[in-house]
Amino acid sequence: MSSKLREVLIIDDDQTANYMNERVISEMQIARHVKVFLNGKDALKYIVENCGKDHDTCPELIILDHYMPEMDGLEFMEKLHEHGFIEKMRTVFLLLAVHTNIKDLKQFQDLGVQEFTSKPLSKKRLQEAYDKYWANDTAKNSS
Repeated sequence: MSSKLREVLIIDDDQTANYMNERVISEMQIARHVKVFLNGKDALKYIVENCGKDHDTCPELIILDHYMPEMDGLEFMEKLHEHGFIEKMRTVFLLLAVHTNIKDLKQFQDLGVQEFTSKPLSKKRLQEAYDKYWANDTAKNSS
């Protein structure tokens, strides 16, 4: 792949799933850096501290679980809105879910989540999302 994402965040309390998701990303070679958080609270803190006024410091992809301790995926998205990050981030949000109902999916979508998939994350699904949002984005990567 010619273009690589600078940073991907994985936010999931399932450490086995995180390991598998990191492996998928690594094998596909789509990102230079992958950071893993076990809950939305720690991920939000990281974004607040590292995603400044310049949107280029924000992760390009956030893979997010729905159900987590301390701060779940829905609360995480709500807090990003409260902090004004959704408007300035050029981030694609991909929700990983096992049991998420239509009402919750609609809430996630209203909060800015563009992509949804069931667990586990597959190479095929990640490739589809990558192709949709970044495969033709070669201008920023040609220099």
